Amino acid sequence: MHMNKTEDKPSQTAQFAAAHRAYHLMHDRPAILEDDAAGWLLGPPLSAILHSAPLRWLFWRPLIAKVRPISAFVVVRSRYAEDCLGQAIGSGCRQYAILGAGLDSWALRHAESGVTVFELDQPATQQWKAARISSRLGAAPAHLVLIPIDFEREAIADALPVAALGRQYDRTAQALVSWLGTICYLTRPAIAKTFASLAAVCATGSRAVFDYFQPKAAMSAADLQLFETLDAGGARRGEPMQTLLEAGEMAEILAAAGWRVVEDLSASDIRRRYLANRTDGLDIPGFARLCCAKISPA
Repeated sequence: MHMNKTEDKPSQTAQFAAAHRAYHLMHDRPAILEDDAAGWLLGPPLSAILHSAPLRWLFWRPLIAKVRPISAFVVVRSRYAEDCLGQAIGSGCRQYAILGAGLDSWALRHAESGVTVFELDQPATQQWKAARISSRLGAAPAHLVLIPIDFEREAIADALPVAALGRQYDRTAQALVSWLGTICYLTRPAIAKTFASLAAVCATGSRAVFDYFQPKAAMSAADLQLFETLDAGGARRGEPMQTLLEAGEMAEILAAAGWRVVEDLSASDIRRRYLANRTDGLDIPGFARLCCAKISPA
C-alpha cells in the first residue's frame, strides 16, 4: 500500500487525496461530497496553498489542469464509499473499517452515528492524523480507533481485531470495509491475499467497497494520456501502477476469496449516478470503476 519513508509525515498520496476533497468543497458546485474536515486535517503546507489565491494559481491550478478527472474521481469514490456505508448502516451494520484510511474524515463528521470506525494505515500517517485531530478537537472521538499497520509485513487479520479505547472489532458482526486508491498499485497476488485476509475477519453479509482501473487496451487516447501522466507521477513517488483489471477478472479474484459482486460501476454508470446535469464539465477518467462486494455464505 502507499508508503512514505519519512517518519513524521503522512503519505503524499493521503495528503493529496485530502487536498482534492478540500478543493472540491471550496470550488465546485454542487458539491458531490461535503467533506468539511479535509482542509484542517490536511495541515501545512497544502492547506495554506489551497486557501491562498496566489499560491493556488502558482502550485495547485497547474497540477489540477493535468489531472482534473483524477481529482474528481478522488471525490466521487469517497462519496460512493459513504453511500455504501449509509446503506449498510440502514441494514444494521455498526462497524466501518477503512484500509489505507489516510486523512479520511467520515468518523469526524458523523459523531452520533453509533458506528465504530477502525482506520488502518501506516504509523507516520496515523501519528500525523492523531496530532491534527488533537490540535483541533482536543482528543479523537471515542468511536474512532486509529490502528497503525505496516501493510507490507502485517496481516490485516492480525491488526484489525484490537481492543482500543474500549472499542473492539467484532468478527461475528457485519462490517463495511472501504479500500480506496490502492488496488492499482498492488500486484494481483497481493490483491487476492488482501481480499482473503478480509474474508477471514468479516462476518457473512459484510461488504467491501473499492475502486480499480481497467486495462490500457480499453482506454481512449485521452484516457491513456491521463493514465500515463498519473502513472509517471506515481513512479516518481515510488508507487508505479502494477495491476489493471477487467470487470470479469475482478469478479474472479473476489469469488476465489469468498466475495461476490453486488455492483460494479463503469465510468458511464458513475457519471450517470454522480455527475449528471452538472454545468461545470466535471468528469472522471473513463478507465475508473467502483465496486461493492459482499461475503457470501459458505
